[in-house]
Amino acid sequence: MLSRTAQGLYWMSRYVERAENNARLLDAGRRIEGLPGAEAAGNTEWPSIIIAAGCRETFGETLEDADRDSATFHLAFDKDNASSIQSCFHAARENARAMRGAITSEVWTAINTTWAEFRTKTMADTDERRYADFVESVLAASFTFRGAINSTLLRDERQWFIELGKHIERADATARLLDVKYHVLLPQADEVGAGLDLLQWQQILRAANALRAFRHVYREQVSAPRVVDLLVVNSQSPRSLRYSYEAICDNIDNIGVHTKAQRKASDIARASRDKLRSADAHSIIDFGLHEWLTEMITETNQLANELGESYGFFSQVDRDSLDDEAIGTSTIEVCEP
Repeated sequence: MLSRTAQGLYWMSRYVERAENNARLLDAGRRIEGLPGAEAAGNTEWPSIIIAAGCRETFGETLEDADRDSATFHLAFDKDNASSIQSCFHAARENARAMRGAITSEVWTAINTTWAEFRTKTMADTDERRYADFVESVLAASFTFRGAINSTLLRDERQWFIELGKHIERADATARLLDVKYHVLLPQADEVGAGLDLLQWQQILRAANALRAFRHVYREQVSAPRVVDLLVVNSQSPRSLRYSYEAICDNIDNIGVHTKAQRKASDIARASRDKLRSADAHSIIDFGLHEWLTEMITETNQLANELGESYGFFSQVDRDSLDDEAIGTSTIEVCEP
C-alpha cells in the first residue's frame, strides 16, 4: 500500500475517534458539574476537561476561568482548534475524500453525512436541554462510521491502518479521561471513598460507556481500583488501554514489519503491551495514577510518531501535555486530495 493511502486512512480514523473522545470529555464535564456538592468543591471540572483534551494552549483564555460554554465552544465548534469536533469531522471527511478509491461507498456516505450534519451545528445545539442529545449524536455518528467499516471493508491493509489509528487515539484518550478525575478532581485524603468521590468515578465510567460493563464484571460499589482495573488493565474492556495495545500489536503484525524503523515501532508497542499485561490496579495507584497515566500518554505518542516515520507519513500539529513538562505529542494532519 502507498504510504499516502495508509496516512489518509490512519488519520481519517484518528479524527473520528478524537471527535468521539472530545464528546465523551464534554459529557464527563457536564455530569461532574451536576453532581451534588460539586459547586462547593470548586469549579475545577471544565479546566480539567480542557487539559485532558490536550487543548490548554489553543484554549486562549485564562484556564481557570473555563466554564461549560467556553469549554464546549472550544472542544466542539472552534474552527481555530484543529481538535474540535467540527474540525475533526471536517478533516476526517477530507481524508476520506482523498482516499475514495480505498474505502467503500458506505464508509464515504457515513463520514460525508456526518460532516454535512455537524458543519451546521452551533452552541444553540448544546443548551441545557439539548446538551446530552448533542453528545449522543457525536457518539452515534462515530458508531455508524465504525459499523460501515466493519461491515463493508475487506480485512486487509486498509482495515489494519484504520484500526491502528483508532486504537492509538483511543489509548491516548482513555488515559486522558481517567486523568480528569485523578489529576484535577482528586479529593482531599479524608474525602477519598466519600460520596462525591464515588459519584465522580461513576460519571467517568458513564462518559466511557463503561458503567454497565463495570456492574457486570465486578458486581460491587464503584471504587478507584476497580475503575482503573476496568479502563486500564482489563483485556475484555473495549476502551481499556490494554485492549487497545493488544489491538495495536495485532494490527502492526498484520501490516508487517519489514524495516528497522518498523521494528522499532513494533518494539515500542510490544513493550507497552507487556507493561499493561503485568500491571494491576493497586500497583498503578501506589505508583501514582497521574504519573502512571502520564507515562502511558508519553509512550503512546512516541509510538504514534515512530509509526508515522516508519510507514512514510508524519504529522505536524502538536497536542498539549497533561502537566507542565513536555511529555510527547499527539498530532494530526490532513491528507489533501
